[in-house]
Amino acid sequence: MQLRPLHPWQQVTAGSGLMLHAPLTVRATPIPLQREFAALDAATGNEGRMFMAGDGSWSSITLIEEGLGPDGLRITGRPTPALDGMPSVRALLEGLGCRILSCYVHRQEPGGLLRWHYDSAGLHRAEARLIVPVIAPPAAVTWIGDSPAAYPAGLPWAADFTFPHQVENAPDEQRIVLLVDVASDDRARALVPAALYDQPALRSALAEQAVNSFLANRDEGAGLKI
Repeated sequence: MQLRPLHPWQQVTAGSGLMLHAPLTVRATPIPLQREFAALDAATGNEGRMFMAGDGSWSSITLIEEGLGPDGLRITGRPTPALDGMPSVRALLEGLGCRILSCYVHRQEPGGLLRWHYDSAGLHRAEARLIVPVIAPPAAVTWIGDSPAAYPAGLPWAADFTFPHQVENAPDEQRIVLLVDVASDDRARALVPAALYDQPALRSALAEQAVNSFLANRDEGAGLKI
């Protein structure tokens, strides 16, 4: 992977000793996921997708729809008809044993770029995001702080997305992933190394510093909070 100068917000995590991403202890079989996605993709028109990233290079199909409780917090999500077309995803989610808040199958077009942004997902927070690569071009990479993440198809992973992150795809192949939002409970934390969610006070302090740096230097990596 080609080295390049770090943005100011990336420099916050350099040398911090924090683990920013890690693989899960579970594995997925990519071939059935790829086959089922291809069929679902062919059967779903634009009206059944959400388009993001400004230029539309990032789109998704909702498999489990999020819901809100009376307190405004997210509750266990509701399966959509699209999930029936991906039984391998249903089996994978059931096998996780987590409280699933939402699940989307995302497509990033060849050469697509989801610019620097940040959110509240982390295993030291109330909610976490798990990523399941379905089609993973070798040159595709997600930068979390100063740390690049590039996991192959079938190897689920998680990260501390409270830090600014950017998702870059290779120029010649689409990138397909499952984005699974879960409640950060003991079951979810058991799926990853403890180092991915330890030192919560330090994580929160450095994430705030990194976000403030990003906002102050947003011209270097135009993005937004999502």
